[in-house]
Amino acid sequence: MRRAALVGVAGLLVVTVAGCDLADRAFPATPGSSAVHEPTSSTTPRPRVAPSPVAATPPYRKQEEIYLLHNEIYSVGQVPAVACRLPDVAVRSQQAVHQYASAVLDCLQRAWKPLVVGAHVKFVPAVIYAVNQGSKTACGTFGKEDYGYYCRANSGIYLDWDQLVEDEKTGPVAARTTVQFLMAHEYGHHVQKLVRISTYYDDRWDRTAGATRLEQMRRQELQASCFGSAFLGANQAPLNLYDDRLNAYRWAAHGGDDDQPDGVRDHGSQASNTSWTDGAFAARSPAACNTWAAPATWVS
Repeated sequence: MRRAALVGVAGLLVVTVAGCDLADRAFPATPGSSAVHEPTSSTTPRPRVAPSPVAATPPYRKQEEIYLLHNEIYSVGQVPAVACRLPDVAVRSQQAVHQYASAVLDCLQRAWKPLVVGAHVKFVPAVIYAVNQGSKTACGTFGKEDYGYYCRANSGIYLDWDQLVEDEKTGPVAARTTVQFLMAHEYGHHVQKLVRISTYYDDRWDRTAGATRLEQMRRQELQASCFGSAFLGANQAPLNLYDDRLNAYRWAAHGGDDDQPDGVRDHGSQASNTSWTDGAFAARSPAACNTWAAPATWVS
């Protein structure tokens, strides 16, 4: 995520190097950030169920169609609710950030494991790292523009603990809730890696450019947020996502890249983020997250 633009789920242009999702600088801003705009619509969309494509598919793209459009993860059922208990700790140090994020990660692992296994894929856990600017990661140096990202090279979720400590000062409830969404989004990328969605996304990314490439990026990022919201919807009660916490979650989940300073639209508009995350939160299932079969207007 770019520090200069604290939008809901905003990021840098994708550069896939050594198995790393360097594009995923995704971090939801906390309420009060002037760069975040609350969506104006109060209507909760129905879960997205994209139509199946009818056009003929060239033989060499059959595998891509299987793993992107018809992945087994879409038919494994709802994300289960797990006994998710987060520590009542003030996120005011690197150790505290790591402790809190690790607890969220444990919830995510236990919730997603049966679904990944149900999709006939070997489950491999993700790992959390609390870092800051200049830290060396498996995906290069954590730069000044980075807020948090998922690195495929080592299944690592990297968080900028300095920034999270600053966010805690502005409002603990909102800050910790947005950490939950950040973690859920990044874990969505981990799920994409495990079920090979990311592999075939890379193929599409490699053979496209310009606006077409940006559309593929939005499909990937919107799906990660959608997967994250399916988990959060299924675990609304254990995580106590009600009242102020629910509002903070919505603020984080509904943000878009409409106002990127450089005009790059790679993570989806506020309208698209709202539709996919609200639909998944209600459905509690990855079945609501097939962004790859969706019309272009659904991933604007």
